[in-house]
Amino acid sequence: MDRSWINARHISEEYEKGVSVFLQYVKENAKSVNRTYFCPCVHCLNQIRQDLGNLHDHLFMFGITRTYTVWTWHEEVLDQPMTSRGTNYVEEWMSDHLEDMIRDVGEDNFRRANLYDSLINDSEQSLYLGCTNFTRLFATLKLFSLKARKGWTDKSFTELLELLKDTLPENNTLPIQNYEAEFFYVQ
Repeated sequence: MDRSWINARHISEEYEKGVSVFLQYVKENAKSVNRTYFCPCVHCLNQIRQDLGNLHDHLFMFGITRTYTVWTWHEEVLDQPMTSRGTNYVEEWMSDHLEDMIRDVGEDNFRRANLYDSLINDSEQSLYLGCTNFTRLFATLKLFSLKARKGWTDKSFTELLELLKDTLPENNTLPIQNYEAEFFYVQ
């Protein structure tokens, strides 16, 4: 879907049509709370909920955040392409480029925070014995992404981690609390 309208002038026909398409998408796909939705205007930045009327007004008064081209706060999910080996492209790319990312940030900085070893170990450690779909790192990052997109509190995220830990096979490597998961990946 073309999102070039995001960069158009607010008084243009292109912007007006784009806002209409966006609002229709929100009505059909986004989950509301008391008929309010996250507002992607420059003022609210998807942190404040508005009803559709105010959302419309905000998009014209303040403009939409120009980087909001994938509407994740409004339930848009992109299909992640699979590689010829049948693995997820993002996971394979991260695996292939982990050393480059570490080199860019500086190996000394990673080692100082003890993050380097944790990332390497967690990127190689399966989530549980026999699991071929998720490493500990990939599972934790996917869960953090979900937490961020859905606006979950730390407490609710910890409850989810505890539930998942109990439902996964014994000796799984999933972190059990929010702070434990954050400790490794936020430093």
